[in-house]
Amino acid sequence: MSAVQVSFDALANHIVAAGGKIGPSELHGFICGLLAAGARPDQARWKKEVAEFLDLDALPADLTRDSLALVERSKQDLSDKSFIFQPLLSSSDELAERGQTLCLWCEGFLHGFGIGKYSGELLPTSSEALKDFAEIAQLDAASLENGAEQERELFEVQEYVRMAALNIFVECNPPSSHGENDKPAGPTLH
Repeated sequence: MSAVQVSFDALANHIVAAGGKIGPSELHGFICGLLAAGARPDQARWKKEVAEFLDLDALPADLTRDSLALVERSKQDLSDKSFIFQPLLSSSDELAERGQTLCLWCEGFLHGFGIGKYSGELLPTSSEALKDFAEIAQLDAASLENGAEQERELFEVQEYVRMAALNIFVECNPPSSHGENDKPAGPTLH
């Protein structure tokens, strides 16, 4: 059974309504970074981590439902052998907004990967991808203007991020650690 798909706009609305300080792309990046690092918290721990990341005391019911659905969808998509994983980004017509959400996704991923405390030795490909994510997170996407050339360039960077995230997940998680019957890991994170 597949997890429920979470809409960027619906998640953004729930975060804003709760008073969260982080957008959907950065939250999704954070979740994917934690998963890539091998963290498998139980539901209560996920709620706590997401609330802390969004700078909230607690998660309202809608945001809890959406964030846990996003966790499940992300686990499934990152583990899927057909490479269906996609970062959760804005679908705005404005290239600058889409570029900004990609930068924020990378920032969230790096934060989540750091919090997840990956304990193995990173392969050079993963190490290089994390450095690239740090550079992408610092880009000034506000200067992007709608046009075919910049659209193509943003697509290429987005595709690189997508494949790099998948690669990091695969390299840092042996096949037995991301199967359907995930068991929560011991104490992790903060």
